[in-house]
Amino acid sequence: MINCVIIEDEEHSLNRLKKLLNNFDYINIVGEANNGELAIKIIEEKRPNLIFLDINLPEKNGFEILKEISYEPLVIFITAYQEYAIKAFEENAVDYLLKPYDLKRLKIAIERSLERKNIINRKLLDELFYMRKFSVKNGDIISIISEKDIYYFKAEDKYVFLCTKDAEYYYDNTLKNLEKLLDPEKFIRIHRGYIVSVDHIKKFKKIFTRDYILELDNGIELKIGRNYLHFIKEKFKF
Repeated sequence: MINCVIIEDEEHSLNRLKKLLNNFDYINIVGEANNGELAIKIIEEKRPNLIFLDINLPEKNGFEILKEISYEPLVIFITAYQEYAIKAFEENAVDYLLKPYDLKRLKIAIERSLERKNIINRKLLDELFYMRKFSVKNGDIISIISEKDIYYFKAEDKYVFLCTKDAEYYYDNTLKNLEKLLDPEKFIRIHRGYIVSVDHIKKFKKIFTRDYILELDNGIELKIGRNYLHFIKEKFKF
């Protein structure tokens, strides 16, 4: 488990970062602060492995905070101002996130921080960085869905939907990007419009000379794209 502290004075930026960090099961948020004095107190008290540190803060800026703490944690600077980048790296920051950043960019920054200190080995790192939990919004309710409960993702028009056993939810992403974030041992692309959970595949059915459909254990049938058929046959040995 990697303990982290978030130092951010903009509430919407703080909440957004916390939401993105929900995708990383091994990141444990142990404290947060919205000004320089409180940041120093929290960091010294919690002594986290990793700090997400905004540069522009009330009372003391991010650089001044680092000068006053008694040890050297891993630091990922966060700011809306690109001109601070050079100084951030002079302070030996692991990475520098320019607002607004997305999940993919955050993933890269965390990976760099873990590699810097060799906190975990390369094989485990690869496993950890696949998404295991997914947030979906339904009105004012945000639900967290585990990968084991996902049956497939589908693309329709310009939208992507996350489908469970008996429900589907709009999911703000693309299948192309999801291919990079999902564990290839758990999910497989079977069509330009579908990524399917391997654990929920029940059978394959040949319907024409060169066409197959896949049936999931909830009875849903999905067509396999011809461009993906060879890879699927190789993986499942049929």
